[in-house]
Amino acid sequence: MKKTFIAGAVAVLSLAGSSAFAQSYVGINIGQSHANRACDAAAASGLLGSCDKSDFAWKINGGYQLPGTPWAGELTYFNLGKFKGSGPTASATAKDSYWGLGGAYRQDFGSGWGGVARAGAAYGTSKVDYSLAGVSGEQTKNGWHPYYGLGVTYQVAKNIKIEGDWDNTRITSQVPTYASSTAVVNSYTIGASFGF
Repeated sequence: MKKTFIAGAVAVLSLAGSSAFAQSYVGINIGQSHANRACDAAAASGLLGSCDKSDFAWKINGGYQLPGTPWAGELTYFNLGKFKGSGPTASATAKDSYWGLGGAYRQDFGSGWGGVARAGAAYGTSKVDYSLAGVSGEQTKNGWHPYYGLGVTYQVAKNIKIEGDWDNTRITSQVPTYASSTAVVNSYTIGASFGF
């Protein structure tokens, strides 16, 4: 009985140390996002005098890479930051984020270098704090959009990689009495992923 238990324990420890248990990973990145919002038209109309379309962004993701292949499934949370516009009679701040579910192709190039390509579906949330002609409030808009991205990785230790990413998605916002608008958001981040 003891021999069977010891043999089983050795087998479990061997599996835990093998690549079968090194297919899961988590990553965290920080950087900057830039939203292609329609501020130019609002500025031309005199509604907005300034527009800040860039902000600090961060993301955290988790994935599972199919053993023996470069293919992985990923779940991502991305905080895209705040985008602000202000003028004589109006101001708005959009706080954007999304949850992403998709796939990744993670290829090793050799000498520690690798690359990753991502694509999937993003469920975005845009919370807009607004003030229009003395009327203030908050409006939340949710919606589905595709996301995709590219990255470069470098392995610095066993199961630890430095990763620089570019990510692209769309976020839809709305302010009462105005039609909804969809912005393209590009993010540039750097971080690390940890396999286990």
